[in-house]
Amino acid sequence: MKLEILEKGDDSLRFLLKGVSLPFANAIRRAIISEVPVFAIEDVYFYENTSPMWDEYIAHRLGLVPLKAEWGTYNDESEARFLLDKEGPATVYSGDLTPETPGVEIVDPEIPIVHLTEGQRLRLEAVAKVGTARDHAKWQAGLASFRPVVRIDVKDKDAVKSVFPDFDFKALERENESPEGVSDALYNLIDEVLEKHPDAAEVRKKDDVFIFYVESYGNMPVDTLVKAAAQSLVRRLEDFYEKVGEIR
Repeated sequence: MKLEILEKGDDSLRFLLKGVSLPFANAIRRAIISEVPVFAIEDVYFYENTSPMWDEYIAHRLGLVPLKAEWGTYNDESEARFLLDKEGPATVYSGDLTPETPGVEIVDPEIPIVHLTEGQRLRLEAVAKVGTARDHAKWQAGLASFRPVVRIDVKDKDAVKSVFPDFDFKALERENESPEGVSDALYNLIDEVLEKHPDAAEVRKKDDVFIFYVESYGNMPVDTLVKAAAQSLVRRLEDFYEKVGEIR
């Protein structure tokens, strides 16, 4: 198995994964999406709420506020507390949550929660707990997708031109030669051509080479998210191995 980084941003990552099967690639995708434990607000205790929103609505919005903590500094039993006390006229933002537990912070302080008019007040305590997206989407740390590396051999240029007169064949040649193959944009164009002219081109997909796209929601750096997902996958395999060992 080989991994090649194609592009890395602050919260996003594209990489080429070679020498793996489709089920293995999908297991990695699922682990990134649903197996990485992070903090999210679970319990909210309202001491005063004269805002136009019910307690349940505000609690739901608070639960979807991304929280960040350093990977490895918490476990499944960890908790973090936040306090909020604000009076109108004002808009309550996620940044108005005051952390009471060191090491756990709000990812984006500008998420609007509720607007308070003159004389309205919101005072509450929120408790964040650790969970995974297998239980609820608020514990999802990011998203991931992948696709096979595709290369396209055009056999009938006239057929392609009949659908897209300005099709760039040179761009297709360049992308065919790149490690990541043809882009989604060119592949979609050829796919439209094949609907009308099935023999105009041949699409070749590798069974063991995939392009991954991963985006972090800010709970942790994107490279840490991928590593954490891999660790989670390994732990599940180890648990499975132990269970198999118990069979008599």
